[in-house]
Amino acid sequence: MSGRDGRVSFARRCVNKARYEIRRRRPVPPAPPVEEPSVAPIPPDVVTPDGGVVTIINDTRDQISFGSVSLSEGLIGILRRTNPTATILPIPSHWLIRLEPASPFIGGAAGRRQPRATWPEVCDQFDAIADEWLADGEPGNNEFLDRLRAADVVVLNGEGSIYRRNQSAVRELFMAWLSKERLGIPTVYLNGGLHLTRVLPILPAMTRRTFGVLDAVALREPRSLANLAEFAPDVAGRVVPDAAFWFTPDDVRGGPTVDAVRAATAGDDYFVFDPGSMPVDARPGGGSALFELLRSLREVVPHAVVVPMAPGDRYIEAAAREAGAHYFPDVEDFREFMGLTAGARFLVSGRHHNTILAAITGCPTITLGAVTDKVHGACEMLDGLLGETYDGTDLRPRIADVAAHARRYVAAGDGLRAQLLAVTAQRHEQAMEHGRIVADLLARRPGGPGPRS
Repeated sequence: MSGRDGRVSFARRCVNKARYEIRRRRPVPPAPPVEEPSVAPIPPDVVTPDGGVVTIINDTRDQISFGSVSLSEGLIGILRRTNPTATILPIPSHWLIRLEPASPFIGGAAGRRQPRATWPEVCDQFDAIADEWLADGEPGNNEFLDRLRAADVVVLNGEGSIYRRNQSAVRELFMAWLSKERLGIPTVYLNGGLHLTRVLPILPAMTRRTFGVLDAVALREPRSLANLAEFAPDVAGRVVPDAAFWFTPDDVRGGPTVDAVRAATAGDDYFVFDPGSMPVDARPGGGSALFELLRSLREVVPHAVVVPMAPGDRYIEAAAREAGAHYFPDVEDFREFMGLTAGARFLVSGRHHNTILAAITGCPTITLGAVTDKVHGACEMLDGLLGETYDGTDLRPRIADVAAHARRYVAAGDGLRAQLLAVTAQRHEQAMEHGRIVADLLARRPGGPGPRS
């Protein structure tokens, strides 16, 4: 290191140390309180002395994602409809994911609390970590154990999907295995996708071990069932439609963004665009693939309404405005999003649940691929009415095809909307199977319908 470089390095260390001392001595303001409805028990609709308790692992009502919220709200709605005397006890998703400033929760990580528990990193640690949980009485472990032990049935809500080595999947699989294998509580996997691969294959062994002891495994689309057959051929599974199908056109509502879109479009036709979880070329300057796509689709339908679904999506703003789109970053919730799609000619989206929510309103989606096969799976559950899914990272060569796809949707008009309404009504009825699976296990408790001893 030269003398100058050494002096610069020393100066930087001095500055950094001074900054650290200032931060260390400055009083830290308390974190603002965050309402956490997903922690509180949900009382039964019909109070009886023997109604039972259903604990849900991974209640995702605390997340920013419209899909995560709608899926868990839908699952709870189904369980309450089919098990009206049961109390529902949630284990929220923010107990399962490391809390950081950029955490995907409503309000971020500020003010949230997470029990400090011990977790396995690989399947071989399941038994040893379970021994620690059951023997050492650590407060964090006990908070999870208390909610499991209170249950007559434990439901692992699969939202977030099982793929690669995502942290919530590792933790929830371990807890579901412990619930069934060590605590002897009937336990099921509902409402999830399965996307196991041989890339960083941490979860295949955990999935085989956990699913192999569960009382039921219900996957939300056929691709996940095929993935189960590939990686865990000895495990019996079935397809039960995603709990987001619980919602119907009656759940559509307006809101500030819906009103603003009506004002901006003045009654003209519009389509809605949200980017999805995969990156899209949205470089400013008027030459990006997104700019070209929006301009091309505006030749089919005059108005483009761009709605980023998460803070990380806002990189698309410049390209959207350059293409003459209306940019609305503040859609309040998934019901208002349904209100937007109810009035749209079509949606362009790379999100699994937004595709489903739009279909429930009769709105077709031009789909973009996601980080897993889940968008393809959603299209399969809509009986192939949506056609091809496009690669959002390689749009430029397919822009003419996407525009032709949009023209087909516009030409199909009310006929296609009626088909989507019919298939989503059918999936609504089939999704009630989530609740029937739980009701059957509650009915088979020792001693009949009374609580487990």
